[in-house]
Amino acid sequence: MKRKKLVGYILTGALSVGVIGGAGMSAFAASDTTKSTTQSTTALPGEGFPQSEPKDSILDVLNQVTESKVTQQGANEMKLANNFLSTLTDEQKSTVQYEFTEENAEHWTNLPANSQNRNGVALGDLSDESIEAALKLAKASLSKQGYETLTEIIKADEFLTTDTGRTEWGSGLYYIAILGTPSENGEWMLQISGHHLAENIVFNGKEQVGATPQFTGSEPQTFELDGTTYSPIETRRDGMYSILESLTTNQLNKAKISETFRDVVVGADKDGQFPEESEGILYTDLTKDQQKLVQKAIKAWVKDADSKTANKLLKAYLSKEALAKTYIGWSGSTDYNEVGSYVRIDGPRLWLEIASQEGVAYQDDVSNDAHFHTVWRDKLMDYAGEFTE
Repeated sequence: MKRKKLVGYILTGALSVGVIGGAGMSAFAASDTTKSTTQSTTALPGEGFPQSEPKDSILDVLNQVTESKVTQQGANEMKLANNFLSTLTDEQKSTVQYEFTEENAEHWTNLPANSQNRNGVALGDLSDESIEAALKLAKASLSKQGYETLTEIIKADEFLTTDTGRTEWGSGLYYIAILGTPSENGEWMLQISGHHLAENIVFNGKEQVGATPQFTGSEPQTFELDGTTYSPIETRRDGMYSILESLTTNQLNKAKISETFRDVVVGADKDGQFPEESEGILYTDLTKDQQKLVQKAIKAWVKDADSKTANKLLKAYLSKEALAKTYIGWSGSTDYNEVGSYVRIDGPRLWLEIASQEGVAYQDDVSNDAHFHTVWRDKLMDYAGEFTE
């Protein structure tokens, strides 16, 4: 089944403007030195040539929206989504809007734009007015913590490109897509995706009804940009590893997962592929102080969602019945600086995992710095449960 768009477009060759890249951008393979002028009629978002063309920085607009008091978390997302769409050209709208189908919803990635395509248009291809409107929508759709997570991951990518000179990264290479029609009735979805980031937020009219799957990550772990130090995944990392640090030797042995992992298990393109059996130590086998650490770690992810949605989810995840069936597991190493270190929280609905990766931007002997991939999923309510069997 082909990906369907809400607004039609004409395919004219193997490379497109506004089909597999952002509006006004011709996508091309990273190794190509010339650009074709034809478009394959079978090319779809996520197929063919990666969205690898460098983009201008969006940090000035991002900082302006961050500092603005006008747009607050929990504002009318439906209205802000339509405001964003109103700033776009017809061609840009055809790139941004999709039908809310399972195939379209599941099409997201945490990889850089030179590795794999994603839905939507690159923020770096938009006018300042459109970038501002897109970020206001993101800010309203997330909590203060969640918006900070998003903006700090984007800033990490800007740091990577300025520090290394490599162009597959950068703040302009984050994409926005809207699935369905933002309206008073019916479900629609906001996707914001880029390197180390995927937000998949579902609304029913004005009400937010889904916050997962969410992918967050960062390379490097900590960086300085314009005089400010950032560590986007620190709260998640410290939450998980504080649990491990609290465990006795016997508890660590019980919590250890038999398999080792090079990455998160249920990341992009892995929808519904949870392990058949849970592994680790049960929440109920922990002391009260250790249980508090587990709850704190869970909140490090869930409180990225708007407050109403987060409270509803936490009520489900932290219920006595759910916690009695929640497992904490680890693999590889209990030291997060060791590549292959891995921790997960696995409940009846909740799925959290963090994996320590080998550096990609920094692999030399001097600055070989592990970085993190993390995933938050809801086994029943990913994509608001729209496609859960």
